[in-house]
Amino acid sequence: MKTTGNQKGFALVLSLMIVLVLSVMAAGLMYNVINEKTITSNRMRSSQALVLAKAGTAEAIARLSVPYSLSNDTVIVQNINGGVFTPNWNCFITLDNPSSTGSGDSIVYKRSIQNTATALDYSENYGSMGDTSTVLHVRYKRFDADGNGVLTQDEIYFYDYKRDMITLGRNAPTPSDAYPVWEIIATGKTGTSRRTLVTEVVIPRFTAKTRAGLSSVAPVVGTGNADVCGHDHPTSTPYNLSPPNCFDAWHVYAGGNPHGDAANNWATLTARSSCTQAGCVTGIESNDSIYDWGANKKSWGNPDVVNYSTRPVYKIWDIMGMDSATCTNLPWGSDMYPVQGLVRRDGNTMYAGHGAGMQHEGILWIRNGDLHSSSNLAIKGLVYIEGDYQSTGTTWVLGGIVVLGTTETRITGSIDVLYSSQMIARVVQNATGVGMKIISQREVDQKY
Repeated sequence: MKTTGNQKGFALVLSLMIVLVLSVMAAGLMYNVINEKTITSNRMRSSQALVLAKAGTAEAIARLSVPYSLSNDTVIVQNINGGVFTPNWNCFITLDNPSSTGSGDSIVYKRSIQNTATALDYSENYGSMGDTSTVLHVRYKRFDADGNGVLTQDEIYFYDYKRDMITLGRNAPTPSDAYPVWEIIATGKTGTSRRTLVTEVVIPRFTAKTRAGLSSVAPVVGTGNADVCGHDHPTSTPYNLSPPNCFDAWHVYAGGNPHGDAANNWATLTARSSCTQAGCVTGIESNDSIYDWGANKKSWGNPDVVNYSTRPVYKIWDIMGMDSATCTNLPWGSDMYPVQGLVRRDGNTMYAGHGAGMQHEGILWIRNGDLHSSSNLAIKGLVYIEGDYQSTGTTWVLGGIVVLGTTETRITGSIDVLYSSQMIARVVQNATGVGMKIISQREVDQKY
């Protein structure tokens, strides 16, 4: 009996121990389940916050891609085309409508393009801002080299298109018309999770497909004055500057090498390595002859002139980097007084009057017709003529002229053409919006 009782007592103790062990295991399992659920939730919120930061970055890139305009509130970029901008410019994009537009040119407030009621949480309402660390923020990439807290253009990073690299300031050989690098700081928020991305973007490199400063299918004829320079010029080249007065000061350099020495004849008929490196093109190039009937014609370039060319003349959509349907369906205007942005005229066109002192900037496309310019025309951009071209007035172009007509390109007035790849790129980018190129992206602490 005593043995049986002892066995019952042992069985009871063993049962309690088993129950205890199972309880501990169950509690541990429950703890692991709860802990894993918490970790999973935190990871999910963190992942969602990162996605929101990327969404904020996408809005900023989209708005930087919109061409500058005072009448379009979507625009956040400064008017940097002239090369003058505020180095310490900061743009804060709030979820609701800000009650202040900012303070001068340094601090700018803009409303998000989102619907306020369903806005993604990658910024703050203007009235809820405790600080700017969680507000979508766009500024120039900078480095305060002297530590005085005052930024200059030499302390802003620029994108050097010629060398396809980033440089600090406009130190040689950075082109004078290089665009700055933008920095986008976007913080996504989900619950208590915060993820901040810093993205650096630039306007992408655009290579204009043009073969000459003045490119003509037909013979170039006439008794007028024609000065054409195919060496590349910056967008800051002054209106009405004439070759050879553009030599050296207004020629784009490549790697610090000077190029394009003045020559009042067409003696240089071979390409130069320094000019090729700088992106220079032929001065005048014709699929036929370039006749000199007593005219004062001078051409400089890489080479200076090409007769009986077999190279193709690019279509306007090829020059603009798009297909024909996209180009045709762009929002072309028709007002030539002045030419601003995209202007297309169909059929034979006369440009006469209203030209003195008027400065044009854009693309003038004469479709299925000729252009006769009998007045003063000064344009920065591209003149593209599908028919013949006749100049009996005074014409000045920074960019290029393309003539597809097969009869003749006649110059009986005065014409100056200074080739500029970046001027053509600029009018294309301004008129169409070309997006942004991401050059780096990194995650940082929230207060950056």
